[in-house]
Amino acid sequence: MPSTMRFGAIFLAQTLWSLSASAIPRLTSITGNSQHIARGEIPSGFNTSQPDALLSSPLYGAPINNFDNCTLDKNPVVFLHGLSANRNVDLNLLQWELQNRGYCTFSKTYGAWVIVPWVGGMQPMADSAKDVADWIRKVKDETGATKVNVVGHSEGAAQGLYVPLTQDGISEIVDHIVAIAPAIHGAKYYGFTDFWELGGDVTREIGKVVQDALGCPACDDMMTDGAVYNAFKQAAGKIVQPGNNVTIIMSKTDTLVSPDVSRIDEPGVQNLLVQDTCPNDTVGHAGLAYDKAVWRLVLNALEKNTEDVFPCP
Repeated sequence: MPSTMRFGAIFLAQTLWSLSASAIPRLTSITGNSQHIARGEIPSGFNTSQPDALLSSPLYGAPINNFDNCTLDKNPVVFLHGLSANRNVDLNLLQWELQNRGYCTFSKTYGAWVIVPWVGGMQPMADSAKDVADWIRKVKDETGATKVNVVGHSEGAAQGLYVPLTQDGISEIVDHIVAIAPAIHGAKYYGFTDFWELGGDVTREIGKVVQDALGCPACDDMMTDGAVYNAFKQAAGKIVQPGNNVTIIMSKTDTLVSPDVSRIDEPGVQNLLVQDTCPNDTVGHAGLAYDKAVWRLVLNALEKNTEDVFPCP
């Protein structure tokens, strides 16, 4: 994809996100200076460490990965964050919720460039898929579990399906995949989501520098005619691997990854709209990670019930 088209799509995505993510609490913006940079370079002296505005957010932080105290009355759950996020942002609050309900939960940041290790999901998804597959194997082996469940959001949701499809031996050890707004059929305007918003202008500035300097192959992978889009297209009718149960959660008001982009009509797949459970929920793409109606559907999928775990917002 030409760089001008890519950047135009990403900036449009950012605009759409700002209009649709009312489920995410807004933090006070911190003024930052935008910088024009050359491709492949990080500006000299540019601070790529995690800003205090992000670290101090009440939405930041995930449970530790505790392999030693995992009881096996339930499958351990691996959480896969979305594009530009990391294990401490995006699905981290849902991870806390499941841990408090007795689940063994595990997460890691994948797909980050080495120079900015806290901005994940940017590298080619085929490379990240190998990393995710190794993590799933590690969780299974170190917990002694027979099967592992996977919960992913956005790019992480796509990875939840792409990894068993492409990585040897993973479909055999994964039981249930809960994919929240995966870009299966070509995201038209895929780009910045909640992560860069949480720290105000500081994190947005760093995110744009990372995008401009190092690139976002994962963005291209999920767009129409991208590598992952084509992999799913070629696997049509058998995206979901034998033995895997899949729940796809979507929102009618998701302006970045619409339900038609996420839906998979195959055996073993349950396609759910948030609005079928909570008709007045207007959650957008980024807000799906924090929305209690979505959490309810995730728990229902993992526990195979329809209990009203959380009231509708």
